[in-house]
Amino acid sequence: MVKKSSLFRLIVYASVLLGTGCATRQEVSRTDSRISNLELRGSDIEKSRDQFQLRMEDFRKSQIEKENQLRTQYAELYASVDRLQEQIQLLNGKIEEKNYRQNATLSGDTGDSIDVRVNNLEQTSLSIKDRLLRIEEYLALDGAAKKTSSGKMVPEKPPAKEKADIPPAKEMVENDLYAKAKQDFDSGELETARTGFQEFLKRYPKSAIADSAQFWVGEIFYRQKWYEKAILEYQKVIENFPKGNKVQAALLKQGFSFFNLGDKSNGKLILKELINKYPSSNEAKIAKQKLEGS
Repeated sequence: MVKKSSLFRLIVYASVLLGTGCATRQEVSRTDSRISNLELRGSDIEKSRDQFQLRMEDFRKSQIEKENQLRTQYAELYASVDRLQEQIQLLNGKIEEKNYRQNATLSGDTGDSIDVRVNNLEQTSLSIKDRLLRIEEYLALDGAAKKTSSGKMVPEKPPAKEKADIPPAKEMVENDLYAKAKQDFDSGELETARTGFQEFLKRYPKSAIADSAQFWVGEIFYRQKWYEKAILEYQKVIENFPKGNKVQAALLKQGFSFFNLGDKSNGKLILKELINKYPSSNEAKIAKQKLEGS
């Protein structure tokens, strides 16, 4: 840098001497001052460029860390659901065993002893079911839970029982089953609709409209404000049907779900991913509006 500036000064001085024939000390001093200012500006620009590159590198690292955190959270959610399902199966097995013993006792005994044993078995069965319900409510599998001011977990009101009004497979073909579930969804019968869509996915997992059925399952949980469940169901759309036309909508509503849970960091991360992957989609436009207003 020193050699270049010295060479530059010599060139400038030579130009001044050739142009004027004779340069005064004042002119030389002014020229030298201008050269110094240009050198300072060049140095400042280089520093600013280096700082910008450092900030960009920090930003990229933070994005990678956030993505890793999100993947970890997904893994933990899936693990929690798997553990809960194992506990439910275990408890259901115990209930069935108790019921079997109860029936066997009823067939072999008479009198007051039968009533006592039946009462004891009923109490045991209710106790097991109550434990199962508390586990489900705590982990938000069949009902969202909230904390009171004392910090105690209190489950919200569970949804209405599912209506078993879906005809057998022989009486309802693929499109009819989907149409029935969608009709229930549109009319506000969310639990019946969810049962219908899940039955559809069980019977026709390779259907051309399976991604739509999976998306509506997530939408039902979203409307019921069970955002943790909605996130998992939307993730199934993204992972199981990556070439379907519901991926953009699933990403958008997944991001909204995180926002509704108060997790703006992950919400913004997902909406930015949507914008980067599908910049021309309507969902990307909505995501931009959400990010601008957050």
